Amino acid sequence: MSEQSEVTCPFCGSTETELFSLFGQQLLTVQYYCRSCRTPFERVKDDTVLDEYVARKEEEQ
Repeated sequence: MSEQSEVTCPFCGSTETELFSLFGQQLLTVQYYCRSCRTPFERVKDDTVLDEYVARKEEEQ
């Protein structure tokens, strides 16, 4: 299992974020949610997003 990379909220600078959806308004973006300022935001996908999503789902089971 890989360690999750930190995603910084562009609004408040917090790293208390979570992956919300694998698809944003564009296919090349993902949606995150900031637990600090309670703001959703999008980020361009990178190679680690899918691996982190799968690891998170495996932990939930």
